[in-house]
Amino acid sequence: MIQIQKGARIENPRAYDPGAVEGLRVLMEVGFPARRDPHRENFYEIEGASETYYIHISPVSGNVVLLAKWLRQPRECCLSARHLVA
Repeated sequence: MIQIQKGARIENPRAYDPGAVEGLRVLMEVGFPARRDPHRENFYEIEGASETYYIHISPVSGNVVLLAKWLRQPRECCLSARHLVA
């Protein structure tokens, strides 16, 4: 579980809309489960209700950098599309 440190900032270098930054902030303030990136230290995925965020947390400052955000597909959608072939 990851929580944002008091006084830490969420940096938004890719200029995502303010709603995305606020959504990430809310998840991190309440302490939401995150998946550690197995290939990169201090990088995580956090899944909200409808979006997934890919972030980096600075081990020095505690600041969070929002690197990517994408909409989550409902699990049922992925399972029902399994039979489709391109």
